Amino acid sequence: MSQIDLSQLPPPEIVQQLDAVSVRTRMLNRFAELQHVDPPKAGDPLYFAFSSMAEAITRARQEFQDISLENMVAFATGSNLQQLGALRPVERFEQESDEQYRRRIQMAPEGFSTAGAEGAYIFHALNADEDVLDASVDSPEEMIVNQYILSREGDGSASEQLCQTVYDYVSQTMKRPLSDKYSVYPAEIISYRIEAELELSSGPGEEQILAEARRRLEQLIKETHVLGGMVSLSAITGAIHIKEIGGAATSQPVIDVDLIEPKSRIHCNRSQAPYCREIIVRRKAD
Repeated sequence: MSQIDLSQLPPPEIVQQLDAVSVRTRMLNRFAELQHVDPPKAGDPLYFAFSSMAEAITRARQEFQDISLENMVAFATGSNLQQLGALRPVERFEQESDEQYRRRIQMAPEGFSTAGAEGAYIFHALNADEDVLDASVDSPEEMIVNQYILSREGDGSASEQLCQTVYDYVSQTMKRPLSDKYSVYPAEIISYRIEAELELSSGPGEEQILAEARRRLEQLIKETHVLGGMVSLSAITGAIHIKEIGGAATSQPVIDVDLIEPKSRIHCNRSQAPYCREIIVRRKAD
């Protein structure tokens, strides 16, 4: 199954976006044409009135663009995303983020038939219980289907009860081919830790940099905590080689990163998932 990453799609331009200056110029020229006068200049009350109207027009077009995107699965959030999910229908779990729910909505067509295809098995497993964070499937032999479950709790180890819940749900008569020999297993958790030292220039802002480094690492860990996930050394060092925060240059940029652990990349197969048990980020001693 090859699933399109909706987050990588550029938003469509439903409403052409115009800058306020060009809109104002068109309005001034049209006014002059209708009144048979020269276009109002800066300082003229009409000039300021048209400037205000041009800004209102551009804001309205941007607002309409933003509202329109909320009608698309790729860009909708919150209750708007839930309304789109109801059309499939895919019910939202209480602990589910927008990104996780969006994935299940996108996969809904996989479940329109019985779970013969890889995507169908995964879709039904994700719908089986709220505690299922991720699922994968493997068929080592003909008619043999092994499903692996990653739990939302703790390090991701799925309990026997959760595996049984998934098995019972997917094994329903209308959900999968009866000829398949179907089994459900907990994912193997590949544990690792991150320890890094940052070389910083002298000056204020050390605490802010270390906090931002930890935040970025936590985001990376969350994104890679999936079945078949990979945590590369370059991704770790790239995340904490901080030059700016929030789009603004920091007064204490990271000069270099000394990554102590892990020693090599974490590369999991479809029955495994990486889990970071500890993050240590500190300033490198002078």
